[in-house]
Amino acid sequence: MGKKTKTPSSDGDRRQAGSDTLSRFVLRARRVQAHSLVADWDNLLQQAHGGFDGHLDMAGKMTITRRLPKDEEVFESLASRVRPLTVRTEPVYYVKVFDALSELLSEVDDELRSRIEALRAAWDDAEIQGTQIQAYALQSARLDGSSATPRVSDTQLAAAWLYADLVHADAQGAKKEALAFSMSERYAAAVRVFSHMAALTVTTLDLITSLRADGLLTVDAEAWDDEVVVGVTELTEEGRMFVASEVDDLPDLREAISLSDQWSAFTVTDLLRQEPANQVRVVLRDESDEALMSFDAAVVRRHRESDSLEWDVLVAGSAVFKFAFEQRDGQLTAARYIGWDTIETSNELKLAATRFMLKVHSAAALTFEIGEHRLMRLDAPSFSDDMKNELVVIEETVADIVAVEHIVEQVFDPCIGKFFDTDRVLLRRVRLMMEGHLVHSALGSVSVTAPLGKPPQVIVAAPATRNVGGAEVPAPQYVMRHPHMSIEEVSSDTANNTSSYKIEPPPADRFSMWIPAVCPVRGDQDLENIERLNLNGIDEEKIDY
Repeated sequence: MGKKTKTPSSDGDRRQAGSDTLSRFVLRARRVQAHSLVADWDNLLQQAHGGFDGHLDMAGKMTITRRLPKDEEVFESLASRVRPLTVRTEPVYYVKVFDALSELLSEVDDELRSRIEALRAAWDDAEIQGTQIQAYALQSARLDGSSATPRVSDTQLAAAWLYADLVHADAQGAKKEALAFSMSERYAAAVRVFSHMAALTVTTLDLITSLRADGLLTVDAEAWDDEVVVGVTELTEEGRMFVASEVDDLPDLREAISLSDQWSAFTVTDLLRQEPANQVRVVLRDESDEALMSFDAAVVRRHRESDSLEWDVLVAGSAVFKFAFEQRDGQLTAARYIGWDTIETSNELKLAATRFMLKVHSAAALTFEIGEHRLMRLDAPSFSDDMKNELVVIEETVADIVAVEHIVEQVFDPCIGKFFDTDRVLLRRVRLMMEGHLVHSALGSVSVTAPLGKPPQVIVAAPATRNVGGAEVPAPQYVMRHPHMSIEEVSSDTANNTSSYKIEPPPADRFSMWIPAVCPVRGDQDLENIERLNLNGIDEEKIDY
């Protein structure tokens, strides 16, 4: 049984189908128009018109020269871009395009109709599925009439080049007769035929463009705006890479991305460790030299002096330890510790560095190992309790900033300056609300302006930005409410039809705060599901900010 096709059943369906056809044609025609051979319009028309240079010497010998494109491969790409317009099964086959124009332009003046009909006739004359002669035909034979070939049109030659030499390898029907001639003859015919089609394509695009400009035709804006060529020699994209040694199945990106514990982010350390010579292991040890935890580390820099070698070793992706080794007879001997520093050029790196320093605080020593060889043992730097608490506060704050960065898919300037407890509290509230939780507000009342006679049932807070140690963290719009809040009209402005209200929760109580888009509240009973802040050193029952 033949394949069934669905035909439009109404005028509206047919017009929509016609519009879709023109949109596809515009995309394809813009791709043809963008081709480098079409950009040189005069040369394209010269190729489309064909012709040759002839030279006759005194002895009567004729030399005929036909000019072909400088680059055969470039012309092949042009023919490939034009090809869908010549294939009956393609949605942009030229006949379908002109049928769509007829459907959408039912009422046009005689001049415009003649222009469209003449252009369609030019396309019909350029049709490659047949034996018609467009400009010339070839036949070859000996002088005595033997070994004669069939007479083959330029249409057959061009089609045979397309289907036997370029995109397929099996010419059928009338195209097969063209195989009696050389590939160069088939190519020469194709240059004229497909250059002519490229010119017709651009002319048809110009027609549709003018009809659209005159308001006679509507074509989807995407057809004019979407990319039709890549136009660059390299592609650069930014993102994160995740790797896993073995997985049962790859994640389906049509669903929310949630990677299992088998996956880990591919880091600079992982990249450097691809070279075995860079592989170092750092182990945190207790006072009995027992291992507490270990880190895969990597040599990021080697600097050779006359009698020593310096190494920079990257640990936890954010701390760089510097060592110097003496060399004797090409062998590394005594090692000397120079110092260490942290990398804090982003909030994620600052968070990793802070967490690493907290882990170092819990150890008595660090050992640097290569394979089974212990390179060096260092006593862990000592931290006072105040310094440890400061590191904990930094870790909490930067972790909140990084969490917000991930939610809004934006990277903020690093938090490297001073911040205060008020910043910490407001930041934690923002993070929790953006994660879909309800939190408590500060103590106290709120002043609100609302339409006259319509006291608000919720308080809407406008979006704002909070600077936390140099990181500008956005706070989206959120709302506040308490089931038993009091609403007092303080003043009214009849000229502007507004009133000022003082709204406050019960004594010593607080409003509930949430972002409706991520935390749907069905009723006042939900306002009791408050998430605690759990910030180090802050009693949230007493804070008034």
